[in-house]
Amino acid sequence: MAGSFPRSGSKTGVLVVIGGLVLAASVGVAPRFRDQTVGVVGGTGTAAGQPNNPLTTTNNTNVPGAKHSANQPGVQNAQNSNAQPVNPSGYTCAPGKNGGNTDTGITGDSIKLASTVAESGIGASFLGDARFGMIAMVNQINRQGGICGRRLALNLVDDGWNARTGESDIRNFIHEGYFALAVMPSSEGLNLAAAGNNGDIDAAGIPVVGSDGMLKSQYADPWIWPVAASTVSTAHIAAKEMYNAGVRTFGLVYDKDYHFGLEGAAAFRDAIKRLSGANLKADVGIVSGQQDYSGNVSQFEDGCSPCDGTFMLLEPNTAISWIQSDHSQKHYVFGAKQTDGPQPLFTSSFGQACGDLCNNMWVWTGYQPPYPPFANDPADVAYVNAIHSVSSSADTANQFLEGAYIGMQLMIQALQKVGPDLTRARLRQVLNSMTFSSGLTKDEHWLPQDHYANTSMLGFTIQDSGGFNGFQYQNTGWFADPWASLDR
Repeated sequence: MAGSFPRSGSKTGVLVVIGGLVLAASVGVAPRFRDQTVGVVGGTGTAAGQPNNPLTTTNNTNVPGAKHSANQPGVQNAQNSNAQPVNPSGYTCAPGKNGGNTDTGITGDSIKLASTVAESGIGASFLGDARFGMIAMVNQINRQGGICGRRLALNLVDDGWNARTGESDIRNFIHEGYFALAVMPSSEGLNLAAAGNNGDIDAAGIPVVGSDGMLKSQYADPWIWPVAASTVSTAHIAAKEMYNAGVRTFGLVYDKDYHFGLEGAAAFRDAIKRLSGANLKADVGIVSGQQDYSGNVSQFEDGCSPCDGTFMLLEPNTAISWIQSDHSQKHYVFGAKQTDGPQPLFTSSFGQACGDLCNNMWVWTGYQPPYPPFANDPADVAYVNAIHSVSSSADTANQFLEGAYIGMQLMIQALQKVGPDLTRARLRQVLNSMTFSSGLTKDEHWLPQDHYANTSMLGFTIQDSGGFNGFQYQNTGWFADPWASLDR
């Protein structure tokens, strides 16, 4: 079987600005980095969102259960979206006439955004490519002249998926005067800074737009707008779909170091209790990042010998070590009928590393990936092309990369709807009333007291026959969370 992923500290990144575009390049081991700002000074083009700068439009019709905008996926013109810009001050959407410094982090020609990323540490195996999704969208809008004459300047900081480091970085962003936080794929620090924990986000009134960490705190915070389906929804959907497929005895293994594992495990247990005749026979929490889990595997196999179905709520490196620790070769760590994994396992690198042992393993995603029958959908084509414009080697199957691309789309569309008189308060008002159509999710809508905009997922299986063959759609349609209002 293929080996595991690169371990902690194996990759970080640098940004190079050439001719007004941002190019991202992976390099070897390097210290933590700050102030890697994605932005453009100078350049040409009219401001995006103006009538003389329309974008190509098309129809998207082949996503099961989804409702689509008629617009081309990507950065949408504000005229073509579902709300007009809020502009009570009479400013116009043009350079020099947009009101200038309308709020913290805003000037007449720039909008300062920031984000923590995880390009070192254990989270890098699935979060490391997320920057390319953000950079692709920043490049796209800046090529068009920005938003009402303001270009986006995005600062990316690697926090290693460490909660304390990430929260410290967020406090620095607030102190340094950034207008908003974009996507924030490194979820642990954001969790600490959210309402219900230390509350840095709410105390500052700084918007966090398009987040993809999937944790409960993001959906409950009035200043955070996630685009992802939560880990709670993932657990509900996996349990219900396995049950529908005939699974009655379940095994659960989860990462007890990180919140996605703890939250998902709790929701999965509660889901099993709601399913008549279902029995959770093995429930094992493990410490992430170990080389050998033989003792935990024996504990799991004592309950499952085998179970009908297993939910493997792990990040990729830990999942590979867990699977490799099945020295009995009975493979009871997999379900006899079905094994399911969450979005962190929806990466090509995990499929390649697991090999034929993971053949037909289910993985769930809240986004529409670029695999049949969706590969030729305009939204997926636009996504893949945008990512390849930044990095030819990035894994477009990676659902956190796709989520970062979608999350930055949300940020851009919301900024366009606000218009030239740009303030945090107006951005919040727009986000709490808009419907977002990316073409890569079901349409999403946030309410002031409910930011669970995405509660449906698509099911795929890993395919390995003489090598990794990608992901195969399982005709689930957009499978709705059957208990979307519970376990929050």
